[in-house]
Amino acid sequence: MFLRLRIERDVSRGTFPKGKVPARRQLTRDEGGSVAIEFAFIAAVFLTILFGIMSYGFQFATRIALSYAVTEGGRAAVAGLDGAERETYATAAMTRALDAYSPLVDPALAQMTFTQGTSAAGDTLEIGIDYTDARFSFLPFVPTPEETIRVETTFVVADPSG
Repeated sequence: MFLRLRIERDVSRGTFPKGKVPARRQLTRDEGGSVAIEFAFIAAVFLTILFGIMSYGFQFATRIALSYAVTEGGRAAVAGLDGAERETYATAAMTRALDAYSPLVDPALAQMTFTQGTSAAGDTLEIGIDYTDARFSFLPFVPTPEETIRVETTFVVADPSG
């Protein structure tokens, strides 16, 4: 009887004898798994942002690589003496530049264009690359670039002697 009164009295004060904590109260005070649950919430958001940044990084790096290839093609084409030689130099330079970025850019997917014309300033060379690659759509929440990425530049070849 004395033991029973003591347990009831401790319950009324909110304290329990050693080893006599009810399971319901023990579960509400146990914080052992809360860190794992908080990490799961934070990790999902963090990984979403991280992979979104990586996806956009690949898209921008591809556009920069294509711009570099077009620029190199224009520089090489200016050295040619006639239209056929300029196109050969430009195509070779663009192929070398795309091969240098081979892990990022697949040269087989690039369609190179070369158009010659004339203007008041001199001969014009319009050099471009049409690139189609579906590797950038690996995340459903990141917008993908256009189906075909077009990069082009117009170069003017002028005779400095007038």
